[in-house]
Amino acid sequence: MLQNRKQFSEELKSLNEKVITMGSEVIESYIKLTTACNTKDKSLLKDIIEYDRFINDIESSINVDGYLLIAKQCPVASDLRRVITALKISNDLERIADYSVNIAKYVEKYDSHDSYIQSLLLLLRIFIGMLTDVMVAFRDENSELAIEVDKRDEILDKEYKDEIKKLIKGSNMDEDELEVAVKAILSLKQIERAGDHVTNISESIIYLITGNRVELN
Repeated sequence: MLQNRKQFSEELKSLNEKVITMGSEVIESYIKLTTACNTKDKSLLKDIIEYDRFINDIESSINVDGYLLIAKQCPVASDLRRVITALKISNDLERIADYSVNIAKYVEKYDSHDSYIQSLLLLLRIFIGMLTDVMVAFRDENSELAIEVDKRDEILDKEYKDEIKKLIKGSNMDEDELEVAVKAILSLKQIERAGDHVTNISESIIYLITGNRVELN
């Protein structure tokens, strides 16, 4: 019995470490995105697009490990919450990574339009801080930090709306300019959606710690 418990604890620790690793990789993709926006280094954009397969593989591995843990060990109470939380957070991280790929494809095509790139950089700066801190909250099981990160999503949403207004007002609205503006708005929307997934992660952390499901923001 003790041996089974020890094995389960080790496998659960490994599962959590995979989630933390996945979070680090997703954060890195957004840091590369920021660098690419600043330097116009398109090789970094290609790295983000190609590396998405690796991030997807991590999520698949987490799913396999998590469901095997449930099937083999039939965990209860807090142990089950840990497995469920790992599965939910990895799913949110995968979606967040997808958004970085979508934005990278936009930047690859429209990096010469500096006003739009500056709007992206503003939102990216806020978002990277949110994602970094929410993964710290998961690692440390810090509910206060998770709630504080969620509050920053309101700031991200406000900046998103403000930047959209600027893009619309600043566009000459000829056919070419309109296409770029629309693509820029869609790219900014990707960051706003990524922020919603950070809120989901905050909710999962609180569920992990307290056992209560909450709806933040």
